[in-house]
Amino acid sequence: MNILAVGAHPDDIEINCAGTLAKYAAQGHKVFICTATSGNIGSATLPKDEIGALRKQEAAKSAAIIGAEYICLDYDDELFYEDVNVRIDFINMVRHCKPDVILTHNPHDYNPDHMLTSKIINDIEVMIPIAKIPTAEAPCETLPVIYYFEPAKGMGFIPTDYVDITDFFETKKKMFLCHESQQQWMADNYAGYSAEDTFTADMTIQAQYRGMQCGVKYAEAFIRCNDAYRMTPSRLLP
Repeated sequence: MNILAVGAHPDDIEINCAGTLAKYAAQGHKVFICTATSGNIGSATLPKDEIGALRKQEAAKSAAIIGAEYICLDYDDELFYEDVNVRIDFINMVRHCKPDVILTHNPHDYNPDHMLTSKIINDIEVMIPIAKIPTAEAPCETLPVIYYFEPAKGMGFIPTDYVDITDFFETKKKMFLCHESQQQWMADNYAGYSAEDTFTADMTIQAQYRGMQCGVKYAEAFIRCNDAYRMTPSRLLP
């Protein structure tokens, strides 16, 4: 299958579903990682163009760990709004990937970029096969199934599906730690933050908690979008 993970910012994917993507890749599926923005406000010291370029490099390095293809739509971090061009860019990106499965943000989240990314993916899913919406990439022949990953801290999130990532938890951490500039930004803005202590501890607790719910050591959790035209009789998560 082709698997597409769409996040708003570099490092969103690693935090929320990198273990699942690593498992997909290990099973031989083709994985794409896309971010809507470049994360170009993620530095207390660097100019926007420099931090944007750096964060894209870090995202590409992370994706390469599992052999995934990284795509950045290059919109401005926290100043990301939808218009016709944005919608066309998203349609073209999805058509390029031709996904069987899309993993993306929960529609209910703390960050407007996260929520808008989720909304656009949901809005365009039925449009990607329609030839009268022209893009550089050819229309898809099938509709993907969409799964939402957790919002920050899992607040209010009741999963429908779990993925055992016990064998891929270290890969998930390795992918996140590629985002060195984001770790520095967090340290500059939040007293006492360190990637190893704060993030790794939070990530471990969350993965253990979801693992406890489904009977494994570490897991990632998802909500399956249950619109009738997206249903399939078989499980598509690994």
